[in-house]
Amino acid sequence: MKVKLEHVTRLDYSTDVVEGVMDVRLGPLSDADQRWDVFTITASPNGSVRRYTDGFGNRAHLITVAKPHRMLEVVTRCDVVTSLEDPFSSPMQRPRPLTPSELADYLQPSALVPVSPELAPLAEPFRPTSPDGSFEAVRQLSKFIHDEFKYTKNVTTVATTVHDVLRQRSGVCQDFAHLLIGLCRSIGIPARYVSGYTVSGLAAANAPMPETEASHAWAEAYTPIHGWRGFDPTNDLVASTAHIKMAIGRDYADVPPTRGTFRGQADERLTVSVETRQVE
Repeated sequence: MKVKLEHVTRLDYSTDVVEGVMDVRLGPLSDADQRWDVFTITASPNGSVRRYTDGFGNRAHLITVAKPHRMLEVVTRCDVVTSLEDPFSSPMQRPRPLTPSELADYLQPSALVPVSPELAPLAEPFRPTSPDGSFEAVRQLSKFIHDEFKYTKNVTTVATTVHDVLRQRSGVCQDFAHLLIGLCRSIGIPARYVSGYTVSGLAAANAPMPETEASHAWAEAYTPIHGWRGFDPTNDLVASTAHIKMAIGRDYADVPPTRGTFRGQADERLTVSVETRQVE
């Protein structure tokens, strides 16, 4: 499947600011299941755009605007091809084992998925009896979150931890991804955070159309049979062609789509719009 994406991030300031800096992780990410064919990034007003690769292998861009400005708009446009039509099928080749560094990153606590005494008792009934059962264990954990936690906007922030989500039993896609990551890690299954998109108007191969579209978040878990697979507890889905990855990390703190700062005294207003469209 080929999809066209456009992501517009705009910052408006109440007065002129200078030395605006924005760190951007809006793709492109290519792996065995997706390929970014075309990618452009533009900033207005014109500034310096420097590409680099972060410690998790994500392509990122650092945008710097040195002159006074009251608005900064960043637009990314890309064509991406997704190929994982059946996420339940095993890959043709057995997945490579994770390195010690990867195991440390995706099994140990992280900033927004810290140690919580509540995680292990919740996850223990789902612990697989053998490594071959890990995929189904994660799928059932994802379903548990979907069934037992309420999707509610504006009750959490980007700094909300798993402990807070467990306490209030509600949140949004970011929170549910963090919760699934914490549950997986507590029973020894490596898990990581994925920022990305879902595609408007498309049904996933294994379930009804996701209830959210555009910017989204879910978790990936590593299992010995399937390798890395995405699990979307917000929609009770195993990620397939309708899910497009931008970046991966231990949790949201590693891969926010944008973050930055400026010099000056002004109020700031952020607006974001995303369009996803199937073209083939």
